[in-house]
Amino acid sequence: MGRRERTYTPRVRTTRPLGSSLSANAPPAKPHPRPIAMDGLWYLPSPLAQRLHQKSALGQLTKDGGILLTVEEVMFSHWYRHVPLPDDDDWLGNQLDADPSILSRVIVMDVMRNGGELVVPVSHLKDRYQNLHPATWAVRWQRHESWKKHDGFSQIRFQRTHDVINWDELQHWVETVVSHGHRPELCVMDDELDLTVYMLSHESPVGDQRIPLDLDEEENLRLDSLLDQAVAIEGGHFISDDLKWMLPAFGIQHLSGRYLREEEYMFLAQEDHSDSLYQHLAGQRLLLRPGFKYGCKWRVYETEINTEHAPWLVQPVDMAAETWEGVCLSVRLAEGVNKRWLCAIPDEASWSFLSIRRSVGI
Repeated sequence: MGRRERTYTPRVRTTRPLGSSLSANAPPAKPHPRPIAMDGLWYLPSPLAQRLHQKSALGQLTKDGGILLTVEEVMFSHWYRHVPLPDDDDWLGNQLDADPSILSRVIVMDVMRNGGELVVPVSHLKDRYQNLHPATWAVRWQRHESWKKHDGFSQIRFQRTHDVINWDELQHWVETVVSHGHRPELCVMDDELDLTVYMLSHESPVGDQRIPLDLDEEENLRLDSLLDQAVAIEGGHFISDDLKWMLPAFGIQHLSGRYLREEEYMFLAQEDHSDSLYQHLAGQRLLLRPGFKYGCKWRVYETEINTEHAPWLVQPVDMAAETWEGVCLSVRLAEGVNKRWLCAIPDEASWSFLSIRRSVGI
C-alpha cells in the first residue's frame, strides 16, 4: 500500500548550535566580553550589562553597574545578543554535569522569550515579589509591557513528560500564582527536547437545567411515582412512561421510555450516593453524559444536549493520568473536539476544577 503524497512542509526543529548566533542582527564590530564566574552566576560589565538589563530584562544588577546572569541567560545572550560563552571548552557540558535541570531551563528561556517576550528567573526578583511558590521558575512579561513598571503577566514552571503529577501541589501552585495577579503557565518538555506550553486556571461549570429543587409539589409526586415504576436493569433503571418526564437533563429517551443511569436514579431518589462529584455537577444544573468516547468520566453540558456541544470534559483526579505525558494526551484530545479538559479535585466539602489548555502563540 503506497503512502499518500505529502502536501505540506514539516516544521523545522530548532537545534540551537553553540558558537552560532540565532539573531538576524549583525554582530558588533568589537566582540562583547566573555561572562566571568562570580557568586555562582556569570558576570558581565557595563555598558553592555546596562543595555542587556534595561532593554532585555537580563541579569541581576551589581553595585558597579554590571549584571549577574544565570546559565540560561548566558545561553540566551549567546544566541541572540552575540555574547560569547565563558570559555571555548565544554562550558555548557560542565554546567549540565553539575545541574542536569539546566537543559530544561535553557530551552524554556529560549522558547518563552520568542517574539520579544521578557522572562526573568525568580532568583533575580526576590526583593520585588514576596512569597512566590517554590515551583515558580520565572515571571514573564508580554512584549508590550514595561518590565520595570508592570507587575508581570504570568509565572512559569517547567516539567518533563515523565514527571509524576502531585495534583494537590499543582492546584496550590495555581492558587498562589493567581493570588499574585499572574497567570499560571506550565512548560512541558518531551524527550525530543520540544516544548508544549499550557495555561492553567480554575473553572466553575454552571448550567441552566431543571433539577428536583425546581419541581412543585405535584411534579414531585409524579417524579416519585415514576421512580417507583422504574425497572432495575444492568447499569441503571428503565421507566416505560416518558411522556410525563419533567427533568430533561436526567436520563435518555429510549424504547419509548427513559433510561436512567444508576447515579442519576440515586440522585433523583435521594438515596445515599457514593459519587459526590456527580452530585456536585448535577446540583450545578449541568447536564452530564458519559465521556467514554473521549477518554474521561463525564462530558458536561451547560444547556440542552441538542442546543450545543459539551464545553467540558471532566476527569476525577483519582482517574486522571499520573504523568504529564498522559495529561498532554487528554488535553490534546479535548481540544481536538473543541472542549476544555478539567481535572476534578476534592476541595474540603466541595470540588474544584483545574483547567489545563494549550497556550496559543507560543
